Amino acid sequence: MGRDDELSGRDVIGMARGESIAHDATAGRLLNLLFIFNATTRPLTTDEIVSDSDLGYGSPQRDSDLRKFRRDRIKLAEQGIFIEEVKNPGDAMNTEGSWRLNRNLTFASAGSLNAEDAQTLADAINGYLGNIPSPLTRPLRSVEEKAFEVAADRHRPSKELASTADSASNPLLDAVWIAFALRRRLTFTYINAQGDASKRTVSIYGIFSRDGVFYFSGHDNLTNTVRTFRIDRVERAWKPSGSYTIPQNFDVRDQLFFAFDLAAGEGSDVTFSLPASITEDELEALTLGRGSIDRVGADNDDQWAWHWTVKVKDVSKAASFGLVHARDGMRPIAPQQLIDEWNALIERTVTAHVPR
Repeated sequence: MGRDDELSGRDVIGMARGESIAHDATAGRLLNLLFIFNATTRPLTTDEIVSDSDLGYGSPQRDSDLRKFRRDRIKLAEQGIFIEEVKNPGDAMNTEGSWRLNRNLTFASAGSLNAEDAQTLADAINGYLGNIPSPLTRPLRSVEEKAFEVAADRHRPSKELASTADSASNPLLDAVWIAFALRRRLTFTYINAQGDASKRTVSIYGIFSRDGVFYFSGHDNLTNTVRTFRIDRVERAWKPSGSYTIPQNFDVRDQLFFAFDLAAGEGSDVTFSLPASITEDELEALTLGRGSIDRVGADNDDQWAWHWTVKVKDVSKAASFGLVHARDGMRPIAPQQLIDEWNALIERTVTAHVPR
């Protein structure tokens, strides 16, 4: 073998390192693809994928990225993760399509797990998690739930079982929880109330729900302030990255809000009265600790009451909020606009229920 055909020890080490780096890059892309396809509410276009450097593509050679994406889909399929192309009816053969995770095929082979094995798997997960907090709690609990379904519904068709399990999942909520538990910044596309889309990266400080809707609050890189986002308005999310710490003075209760907070402008103060029979703990729960509460009336007067003053941006919604709690004794005090809105709501409600 001639000199030109020989490889030095340094060359071999260099090749091994290069292969390792290539393998790590591929693994990173596959994990990113799995995460982003699982955490999106719509199919992603080919251009969105191959031009995204955060996913591991986005090089100047688009054809190379297309081939790389094709190879990555094959590798994912080998692991039971199927990314399928979506085309609209009437599209030409050469029309660039979009892509989505086939949830019916991916991890949906429920029939391959018998009831006894499923029960063993569910028990093992439950024993592993116990009461110890873990970033893996949500995904493992999801697996545990599906395993229990297999164990309990051994005669149910696997297609029906997969559909039931899928309907109970919420990939975007999972993505937010995982990022929060790992203290990793989450990058996502957000659709605001006006329908405008923006890409943001948020260090999540807390998660809460209001009226069945989930929200998360944290430091937003776009505005450099702490903001609150609705999880159901997150369109897609990238794999969490980076790290952060939650400020010691952060309290998620400061982020709680009412419907009357959601409007433009600085807002104005309104005042409601509440009966003396309501305890301070009940007041705290009702008002979320917002605004100021004063006791009005003499101690020896049985007619004393609580007065709650709070800043609102939408007086009409404030009146609606008060009317919902009218059975608790809540009544409007000031300003006159609040009283007028309250009376108008009552009049519309009565008119709607009076037989014609």
